[in-house]
Amino acid sequence: MKKVVIKEVEKNLVILDIMLYVVFTVVGFILLNFSNIELLNPINYASPLFYMFGFFSLLIYFFNRSNRDYEFLIFGFINVCVASFILVFQTFPDTGFILSDAILVYSICNVINKGYSCKNMLKNKDLNFFPKVSVTILLLLLGVFVVSSLYLKSEVGSLILGYYFIIFGLLSMLEPLMSILIKNVKFEQFMLDKLSYNDEVKEEKIIKPRVLKKQKIKRINKKD
Repeated sequence: MKKVVIKEVEKNLVILDIMLYVVFTVVGFILLNFSNIELLNPINYASPLFYMFGFFSLLIYFFNRSNRDYEFLIFGFINVCVASFILVFQTFPDTGFILSDAILVYSICNVINKGYSCKNMLKNKDLNFFPKVSVTILLLLLGVFVVSSLYLKSEVGSLILGYYFIIFGLLSMLEPLMSILIKNVKFEQFMLDKLSYNDEVKEEKIIKPRVLKKQKIKRINKKD
């Protein structure tokens, strides 16, 4: 019964992750499909959008909190900081420059945040490392492309932000979806065998009893 409960909880947590990235995707489609938004300066609504993303990220962190995993917490603060940056420099004449700088900071901070999570996963031999590192690299390339586009074509900032949020949401969504596949017992066993993780675990189990026996022998000899 306990195993079933754990699986249900994990599914709920993955669904929350997916819902967050769905919000990114929906916002992107709204920016593309509502003609009235094109009449507005992107810098006027970019700040509220990032504040909204920050709120949902922090909310999901507190619902989806796990031991020593602060990725969503940091992601929430990144959104809040970028929103505040845009708000402070909202009156700056060159809005394309401000937006491009904001996306640049946003991309760099997200890559560092995800990179740190990748490091912990690799250390713990977590198979989710592979989708996460792939998504991290793709998001970095996306950020570079968007930053250069905003510098050169600030007049179509709404379209650029729209496509950015759509692609960001869809790429990030791959991570929780791949985690569902990885939790499949057969697939997980296949990957562990390919990566020789099972062999390392067996070696650790063999070595530990030997070490314990040696320690016991030493203690007995000391007593004698």
